[in-house]
Amino acid sequence: MRSITLILSDLYLPEEAGRGVSPPPTYALPNFEWLLRFADPPERIGDWRRWLLGETPPGFLSPTIAGISAWRNVDASDVKSTWLATPVALEARLDHVRLLDRGLLRLDESERASLRDEFARTFGPTYLLKDGGERQFFLTGLSADGVRTHDPARLLGNEIGPALPSREAGELRRLWAEVEMWLHGAAFNIERERIGKRRVSALWIWGGESLPGRVVESGLAASAYLGGDPFIEGLSRMGKGFEGSARAAPVRMEDVEATPWDIVVEFAPLTGAPHESLQALDATWFASAKSALAAGDIRWLDVVANDRRFRIRARSHWRFWRRSQHWLASLAS
Repeated sequence: MRSITLILSDLYLPEEAGRGVSPPPTYALPNFEWLLRFADPPERIGDWRRWLLGETPPGFLSPTIAGISAWRNVDASDVKSTWLATPVALEARLDHVRLLDRGLLRLDESERASLRDEFARTFGPTYLLKDGGERQFFLTGLSADGVRTHDPARLLGNEIGPALPSREAGELRRLWAEVEMWLHGAAFNIERERIGKRRVSALWIWGGESLPGRVVESGLAASAYLGGDPFIEGLSRMGKGFEGSARAAPVRMEDVEATPWDIVVEFAPLTGAPHESLQALDATWFASAKSALAAGDIRWLDVVANDRRFRIRARSHWRFWRRSQHWLASLAS
């Protein structure tokens, strides 16, 4: 591999961290702290999916985030009316509704099948859900109409009101409300509650707005993509790395197959499996990347988190005068 990009897809800091407020005490991540200490000045990139798409060669194009994510999973005729539908857990407060801090739910195969079947009986054939793996569904049949939506990972632990679709998005808002009411009495939700799992409060519908200046063409990606996010899986199916097959991110960096490609790896440290937690990543991926950079085995490592890209170059540790600071403070810099 020539370089590695690690995307921490749900790691967003609260606004007060970005305003210079001291971060709360938290666990130590010595390897992550080392990487951020020797990184180039962070680049603000905004949405990581749009940034990653912009990093692909000219001509690698797609109309929407959902369209890329659903590549070859929905009929070509449905791509323009495809949205991501993320199962989320919400909590009603006195004056607002918030997304729980682990409110991005993951459904097993039988739960997803039950939800899709019930949904089809209620909302089909106008609207249908296609399977997108444990994190997402692909919703078809909803026109885009220039609606702006938000990645629910940005809202973990926060109020959802400001991020809901605008009043101009009439069809989307109507469907959203009807789905919430349906979920309240859905059989699969009753079963989840019976066995002690969180109910699915809503399907967060997003990612269907057009990306200006890009059109669909596959086979041009120059990286190998690993991870469970549907966007990463879609890029993998469209590209050439690892013969275009979508693969989960390995638990350890050493488990990545030898390849001439650049490697893009996505983890969800706040809402993912235990091996994706920041503590686990520090002991596996961050430690191994530190060693590989120090030895010059890779040209650079990019860490994408909190709308920023941190690039750590090979042998950058020679800049020993760099001052170390808490990793949270570095992420907000």
